[in-house]
Amino acid sequence: MRRNFLFALAVVSCVLLGSCSGSMNQHLAPGNGVPMSLTIGDTPPNGVGVLFFEAMITGVSLQPSDAMKPAVSALTTPVEVEFGHLQTDTAFLSLANVAPDTYQSMTLTFGSATMTIVNHSGAPIGSCADNSVCELTPSFNPTTAAITSTPFPITISANSVVGIRLDFNVASSVQTDLSINPTVTVKHLTQRMQDEDDQEMEEVDEVDGQVTAVGTNQFTLMNERSGQSFTVTVDSTTVFEDFDRSGCTASPADFTCVKTGQVLNVDLSANGIGSMLAKRVEFEEDANRRAIKGTITSVDSTTQFHMVVFNEEPAVSGVSEGSLVAVTINPNAVFQVGREEMGEDGGFSIAGLSFASGADLMVGQDVQIRPASVASSGGTTTITTDLVRLWPSQITGQVGSIDMSSGTFTLTGLSPLFTGATPAVTTIKVVTLSEMDFMDFSGTGSLGSVAAGDTVSVKGLLFNTTGMPTLVTRTLRQNDEH
Repeated sequence: MRRNFLFALAVVSCVLLGSCSGSMNQHLAPGNGVPMSLTIGDTPPNGVGVLFFEAMITGVSLQPSDAMKPAVSALTTPVEVEFGHLQTDTAFLSLANVAPDTYQSMTLTFGSATMTIVNHSGAPIGSCADNSVCELTPSFNPTTAAITSTPFPITISANSVVGIRLDFNVASSVQTDLSINPTVTVKHLTQRMQDEDDQEMEEVDEVDGQVTAVGTNQFTLMNERSGQSFTVTVDSTTVFEDFDRSGCTASPADFTCVKTGQVLNVDLSANGIGSMLAKRVEFEEDANRRAIKGTITSVDSTTQFHMVVFNEEPAVSGVSEGSLVAVTINPNAVFQVGREEMGEDGGFSIAGLSFASGADLMVGQDVQIRPASVASSGGTTTITTDLVRLWPSQITGQVGSIDMSSGTFTLTGLSPLFTGATPAVTTIKVVTLSEMDFMDFSGTGSLGSVAAGDTVSVKGLLFNTTGMPTLVTRTLRQNDEH
């Protein structure tokens, strides 16, 4: 499993935005240094039931080729990254000025980590019993990872802007004793001149946060996990989704729908020198309400399921990210489908796809809930909700059969989360939609680039359909391990 970071750290492809403290709302101060941005991502390991993996990156440094020179820091403050949902996304780690020079290597330093796994191995794994979901605190051994291979050595010239996307390979990093021996590589290096500030250095996906201020064609978003504020600009190309749920009557939705206190999900375009342009802004919750996202690990009935929490905006008392919670669905609960994977044209219409009641829930779905109450008893946290919203899942597996005429393929070799479920899920039908994003594929960047046996990560809405589940997607990433 890999995650990507933009001047950041990643596991297959993810740039983490919400893990840096401080502010990203201004251009870098003038100086002699070259702006460098870091992102990170992840490509999940085959068959590993890692549901949540959050780690602290405490340092990133570049070592000049001249051994007499000291290492140069590229991370201004420690960053907490959740790698579990960076299989197809990128997370932002840092934006810093570094001196023009030739650098021979990069070193990352790691701190604490939290990992939640599902064990369907048939035997206990350490203290985690078979057929259980367990929250662990693995240690890094060693605590550093040095990158000396391609593209190093790299020469950074004056008046340039540099973007580095890192890849954290979870499959290689997690050891049999569940300790972490970090394996990190550079996935992509981008350099351009500083006056070319209209060029995108990296996309940063699914930044959750609460609006703390609204200005002229911009708003400030506070991310709960990182405590970081982002000043986000909008323009005529920005797409606003699901704001009808907020009561906004603008049609189509526009910037006038954004209000202080709202919880939003944003896709950003970063230019590498501090500017963040919103490409997509999706409404999640009104002011004074909370949004909790999790991955379903079991469906107990049409009115209750268990999930591992991977995001909460803002923080919810009694709930922690990475924990397993029971969710009780109120009788009057509303079921909705998030629009992120549907596209700007209003989405898709495929017969048989439904998310209207508890009967449509299944293991592996990512959902957003609105907590009405939180209670703990006997070590179990139970949340009641009046909203269950289907959110895009990120799933890795091997390509089975491909039907070019219908734009579909089957996904096999799934995580134990699926294969150990009751009933077991061994195959998922993947439906590709228009405007597909084929990431890290060589060739044409189309379904024709995909071959049976390829290991891929897909991101999309997962539906509990008859025969086998169906996932509709606009995002497909090829893993190196194929």
